[in-house]
Amino acid sequence: DCVAFPAGDLKVQRNPTCNSRQYAGGLSCCHHKRIMLDADQEIRPELLRYHMKFRFWFQEYKPAQTGAKASHADLPRIYYQTEAHAGEYDIPPAFAKPGHPVVGYPDWPVGTPTPGTNCTGTCPDGPDCECVHTITYHWTVSNIRLIYAGGHCHAPSCISIELYHNLTGTPELLCRQLPYYGQGNFPKDKWDEAGYVTLPPCLWSDEDPKLDRSVWLPANTPLFSIKKNNNTHLGHFGEMASWQMRGVNFPADPPTFV
Repeated sequence: DCVAFPAGDLKVQRNPTCNSRQYAGGLSCCHHKRIMLDADQEIRPELLRYHMKFRFWFQEYKPAQTGAKASHADLPRIYYQTEAHAGEYDIPPAFAKPGHPVVGYPDWPVGTPTPGTNCTGTCPDGPDCECVHTITYHWTVSNIRLIYAGGHCHAPSCISIELYHNLTGTPELLCRQLPYYGQGNFPKDKWDEAGYVTLPPCLWSDEDPKLDRSVWLPANTPLFSIKKNNNTHLGHFGEMASWQMRGVNFPADPPTFV
């Protein structure tokens, strides 16, 4: 279910996710009893048993009293998709190659950037050719204040995912998320595993001076999201660009820190 432009881009880009005739995405790759191994990997008959351990840190809740508000506020889930609730979308490679049409775009001409693609350098075959696939989504929200925002995208092609508000007519950045690749800086950071990637979320606080203050988004605030992926040589099926967020529906108190 792809929305029309200018709300979203998938329909005008003729993305394969938008109709069953073109579809070749993530939902078609995994069927019952299909083993997701490479062709040269042995499928062993043994059943594997996994154990999971969880640890929860918590603070005791203190109800509101005369002269004092409650110690904690509920943070309802706030969820939107740059793919405009299509659930996923395909990132085609930047160019079709002779004898190798782009999946989902079988008639796309060789040498022409695929929909949503912008390139720099000598393309498609030059050593300096670099291409980026972009989608956007525009929507409105009412009476919320974000405390946490976590964009969702798939490595390794994910370049960035950005969220803007447009209260004044001039867009202002709310959140920009960039992948961070582990460097293996032990023992300085025991979690910094080389080669692993993380997408750090955006956090706001009206009490912690190390974080940006939260922004009150009143009735009918325009928001828009921009998602970019590298598609210079390869595409990606079943990509996602959702915003998994938490927030409250009341304005912030005046700051208590200097």
